[in-house]
Amino acid sequence: MSESQVVVVGGGVVGAAVSYFLSLEGVDVTLVEATAIAAGSSGHGPGFFNTFGGDFVPGAHLALGVESVRLIHEHRENLAEVADSQDWFNDKPDLTISFTDEGAARLKALHGEAPTAFGTGIEAREWLTGEEVLKKEPLISPEVRGGYFAESVVQIDGLRLANLYTRAAQKRGARLLYSPVQGLDIRGDRATGVQLSDGTHLPCDDVVLAMGNWTPLASIWTGFPMPICSLKGQLHILKVPGVQLKHHIIERVVVMQYPNGLFLLGATPDPAPGGGLKAPIDYIRPLKDSEPIPEDTEMLMRVGIERFPFLKDAEIVRDLSGVRPMSPDLMPMIGRIPTYSNVFMSTGHGRKGIHLSAGTGKLIADLMLRGSTDLIDGPETLSPARFTPAVL
Repeated sequence: MSESQVVVVGGGVVGAAVSYFLSLEGVDVTLVEATAIAAGSSGHGPGFFNTFGGDFVPGAHLALGVESVRLIHEHRENLAEVADSQDWFNDKPDLTISFTDEGAARLKALHGEAPTAFGTGIEAREWLTGEEVLKKEPLISPEVRGGYFAESVVQIDGLRLANLYTRAAQKRGARLLYSPVQGLDIRGDRATGVQLSDGTHLPCDDVVLAMGNWTPLASIWTGFPMPICSLKGQLHILKVPGVQLKHHIIERVVVMQYPNGLFLLGATPDPAPGGGLKAPIDYIRPLKDSEPIPEDTEMLMRVGIERFPFLKDAEIVRDLSGVRPMSPDLMPMIGRIPTYSNVFMSTGHGRKGIHLSAGTGKLIADLMLRGSTDLIDGPETLSPARFTPAVL
């Protein structure tokens, strides 16, 4: 098998984005995926490109969120060239709301804590009272207390986006290989190849491990601790005849309408005790299977109908559940593993993997090819090096 300059292990939205941004630089890339593109958590998330809501840690993490919004707009044309249809870029006004006075106060506090994001002009927001929210979107329960309005927030299905990145990379010469990976060929401080399940060894100059919830395997291969836990979320794809939603709506539960008329109702709890929907949806926990839990299905529909009464007539078309890979400090691990000169890590994006995919792809390409980046300040705060045993 011919040598690749870079092998990317993991065909989720992040691994696909890394492959795309490397291919833009003329790098010879092979993307290796065990089963199917976006078969893991990437295919089970709503995919909002918004920096508001408390998912981002101020500093490099938040800056990467802002840059990722810019980049998805900047690369929209490239991705559109390989799209089967042009309804993948779902750009609508957004309402981030609360049904309690306490929640409304929290939203205002979040807005005040994130001036960097709101100073970009990408996502300027206006506070609305409950009455003003209802004037914009009458389909919300009249119990709403207020929320922030944004003129434009992009939503892209993670499965479609991962496939678009992959096709765009292939158009620029990247290869896609379906095979489970068994490990790395290591010589000194370098990975010289990737071991495939059929015994094949795929030689390479650099490796990117973008393995999501399967990152613990990478810890075994490299001997470097990569503390990834998983946060489980659930969503329904719904059919509601005769209803047109004018906004993306984000609350403890998320409601949005696809261009094809179907709706998404979903929830992933905040990654801390007391956040998100209460039990039986767990907080950060070890990886479990992604089968929907019947009790969660019932609870999500009940809460959804309370918040958005039009859902009482909804038919569940599909019931999905997924686990989001998260690091202990809630920031992704992006950069070179310090014990190796040519092994890079990209994982732990939590609820924002789809959003952060473009920024992550660009950041990995910069760090690998140039050793530095001007995309964001302080990229070292996202490095896997923060989890070396000396740091822990």
